[in-house]
Amino acid sequence: MQNSRLRDILNLAVDLQSSSIGLTKKQMLENIKDRGYEISQRTLERWLFQLQDVGLEYEVTTVETDHGKANRYKVTGLPNALLKLQPTERSALERYATMVSDTTTKDALNKVLSTQTNLSTAMINNLQELIDQTAHTNNVQPKIEVNPKQMDIIERSIQGLTEIRFKYKTQKSRTATQKQEKPIGLIYGRFGYLVCLGYKNKPIIYRLDLIEEVLETNTFFVKPETFNFKEWSEESFGVYHGDEKITVEVVFSPKVSTRAEKIKFHPTQHLVWQKDNSLKMYFKCKGWKELIHELLHPDWQGELKIVSPKEFKDAVKDYLKESKGLI
Repeated sequence: MQNSRLRDILNLAVDLQSSSIGLTKKQMLENIKDRGYEISQRTLERWLFQLQDVGLEYEVTTVETDHGKANRYKVTGLPNALLKLQPTERSALERYATMVSDTTTKDALNKVLSTQTNLSTAMINNLQELIDQTAHTNNVQPKIEVNPKQMDIIERSIQGLTEIRFKYKTQKSRTATQKQEKPIGLIYGRFGYLVCLGYKNKPIIYRLDLIEEVLETNTFFVKPETFNFKEWSEESFGVYHGDEKITVEVVFSPKVSTRAEKIKFHPTQHLVWQKDNSLKMYFKCKGWKELIHELLHPDWQGELKIVSPKEFKDAVKDYLKESKGLI
């Protein structure tokens, strides 16, 4: 059986298990149409038969209130792996749960979400599991390991606007420090980071793998209405926001300009092709150090020039000077 056909049949099985009274053939055809394509009733009957080929049995019942007492089909006992929410599906449900006003519907959605792995944990752990189990993929960058139970607490606190307590040990400190913070979001780059509201509502960043012994509290906090997490995170080139926002101008040589054009370095970037086929790029950002790391990447070695601003050029010179101790 082709992969696409198997996917269609498994989607049908999920539909048949999701309904408490089962679905008629007409309802099944409508669900399939909602997915963007149509099939004949004869094809549907063939799919129902093929459900048994993949080891899924279904029951056939009737409901007194149905017009003509049409047969209803229901599957039970689907493996949990087939019912696991994908990150995009979970995110969609979480957004809907915040908008719906009916308490019964909201409670039902929260129960569904509570039985599933949190989005951030799934994005980290499930991706690595997929890579580990697939012969033709690998992850060659540093890997982050997070505690799923701690991530559950962190995400619940972000969504519920409650403070958390945890121990945090920086890379340079010998002992961990006890913290109580207001978590507002998560950022993923080279590593994963927790963002909290600090003094005067200024964001503070903690690396997830350096956080220990996370505990929930009953202390609620109010997030400023004017603060937009997405906009704030996009201000920086990477994770850190401690420096000033600058307008950076760089030029990629004709040798690498086509490759550079295909990369989204920053949401604010603006590209201008030059007559000699070099590529000029402008963008506004914070996070100077991480920007320096990117501009020193081997892909651009000897093929990129920093035009402005002067303070950033000076920062690059200082970085290179301090790096002499490597050799």
